[in-house]
Amino acid sequence: MVDTGELENYLNEKSCKESDIVEIVGEGATEKKEDPQTHRKYSVLNLPVKANGRDLTFSPNKDALQVFQKAYGMDSKNWVGKKFQVKFYPKTAFGVTKTAILPVLLDALKK
Repeated sequence: MVDTGELENYLNEKSCKESDIVEIVGEGATEKKEDPQTHRKYSVLNLPVKANGRDLTFSPNKDALQVFQKAYGMDSKNWVGKKFQVKFYPKTAFGVTKTAILPVLLDALKK
């Protein structure tokens, strides 16, 4: 049997399952994107993470970013080494509903 989830480069419902533990391993980088239908420009944060022994990229949506920012501050350098558990939920963006990841933090929150 071949686990085709291993073909994924991003942390998503194909590369992990609910309750998996993920570690942030780098501060990440921003990427500029454009919606092909509306031509709306936006930026995403691509965080390097490790999940199930694999190196993946996690692009947290606004909900997930708020979880990290509230707990660890605005600088993603402070997020390195932090772990979270995967929780899936439906999220609508640009008129399309997809499965998104909301991180459930496993580390102590910012004081």
